[in-house]
Amino acid sequence: MFVLRLKYIIITVLVFVTGLNAQVTNEKEPYSWKEINKKNQKELSIIEMPKFNMAKIKSEDAINDLDKSKVYRFGYEFDVDYGFKNAGVWDQLSSGDWIWRIRFKSNGAKTLNFVCNEYKLPEGASLYLYSEDRKDLLGAYTDAFNRADGMLGTWMVEGDDIILEYYVPESKKGQGKFNISKVVHGYRSVTDFEISQKGLNDSGDCNQDVDCTVGADFDPLKNELKRSVALMVVGSSGFCTGTLINNTAENKAPYFLTANHCYVNESGDPLSNISTWAFRFNWASPNPSCATTTPSTNGTFDQTTSGATLLANNSKSDMLLVNIDTSLPDSWNLEWAGWDRTGNTPNFTVGIHHPSGDIMKVCRDNQSPAQTNLDFNGNATTEVWEIADWDLGVTERGSSGSALFDQNGRIIGQLAGGTAACNGTTDNNQFDVYGRFDISWDFGTTDATRLSNWLDPQNTGQTTLDMLSGDVVVPPPPPSPPGEDIVESILFPNPTQGEFTITNKEENLIKYTIYDIFGKSIDSGQSDEENPVIDITSQRAGMYFVYVEDLSKGISYTRRVVLNPRLF
Repeated sequence: MFVLRLKYIIITVLVFVTGLNAQVTNEKEPYSWKEINKKNQKELSIIEMPKFNMAKIKSEDAINDLDKSKVYRFGYEFDVDYGFKNAGVWDQLSSGDWIWRIRFKSNGAKTLNFVCNEYKLPEGASLYLYSEDRKDLLGAYTDAFNRADGMLGTWMVEGDDIILEYYVPESKKGQGKFNISKVVHGYRSVTDFEISQKGLNDSGDCNQDVDCTVGADFDPLKNELKRSVALMVVGSSGFCTGTLINNTAENKAPYFLTANHCYVNESGDPLSNISTWAFRFNWASPNPSCATTTPSTNGTFDQTTSGATLLANNSKSDMLLVNIDTSLPDSWNLEWAGWDRTGNTPNFTVGIHHPSGDIMKVCRDNQSPAQTNLDFNGNATTEVWEIADWDLGVTERGSSGSALFDQNGRIIGQLAGGTAACNGTTDNNQFDVYGRFDISWDFGTTDATRLSNWLDPQNTGQTTLDMLSGDVVVPPPPPSPPGEDIVESILFPNPTQGEFTITNKEENLIKYTIYDIFGKSIDSGQSDEENPVIDITSQRAGMYFVYVEDLSKGISYTRRVVLNPRLF
């Protein structure tokens, strides 16, 4: 496994991103693995998690697993408080740089993952997670994952004995912050063993891997749309599915559509902090199993990232739209799905999803869905599409939030619930329901409850939009002058409620220009202050770009900022 460090990408032809390292793959190893003078490393004690009532957990799951309106739980959360200040050991490497390590064990866990309530890494620092036997490695997390709220949720590492290792250059020691607030014992998970063995907690045998055919009339669309779908870790111990979604600016804004019930309960109270959500794209089997007992083989892509911000949600159509806060690299070859907000009934429908947190699957209903209302997740009149009975495959818990596509490959809803399930290698002839996209489009009176502002930022009035390919050719950024390094630039807070600062530590004379997503300049100015404050409160919610010219050094760079008035 690995985390890819994410690069900033160009969004409009006028605004370019420069200077940051594109991505970090698993080509490198933790520094302790390479250090020659290992005999001088301090002994690393084990922090052992207490036992918990697994029988009670399984009893709860036996009931909850029948209800797709609830998040599919894979782990048990321990509240902890461990970090630089009170745990772990520091060792100085022969280079003079430093590593800090901490070790957790939770007996019998298939995986462990972690939530940090303090995460601030200086430039050049990195964080790896690996099993004590070194069979699984996740990393590196870097300063690219720093957030204003200091939160981070990691992906899962296989095993019950896991080490976290922080590296920092000698010149930056003391500048980082790191503290773990949750350890999650994964008692059922997406490990290689379970996938290959079709274990008890995997998806049912009637499911179709995403590369199984659903018909010549949709296979070409499916082969593109699968690259928009991600499995999510929500609330640190649950699974949902969601989809990257296009907007009329067609600028690869990292907007991600899923279900509201993945975020709030029936009372409307948040179940988790979206800041800690983690995402995995392009997880598909190279040898598809198509409604048989033949096991699926694991895919090779570990394209994971962490961190998101709430943009809009409502219970009327069980809709949730978030912004993935770390940019998505071109090398991932992702897709941004299109949509249809007309409310017209499609000829047939297709779903792409991760049932029970399993590898990506597909389902199809050859009949037109029906529009209906139901009492769902605290709303007495949730407006949904009803799939009476799937003809290929089904959905399960963990599929929640996955998109429903019409015959044109456009999103018309997201999975809210239902009773469809496998009965061996066939389905049980039961129904599923999807929150309607046309209701989500303009429900409520603010941008916090509807999709329209985010997906049609200039109010073009478009009623349909096709998918956008991630391999769209983007002009390269302008080069920096020879010998010049791009200065560190941080916009804070980001996302913002309206006001943010541009860090200018050297107090150079800088000139800034703010662009909307269509490349229109909405504000500009210059300053030699250390932290000049920029105010875009008067603008509509959405994504903007800050183009900064350092007039003292003769260099320039661009940073993205999300305006979301509902924050704080």
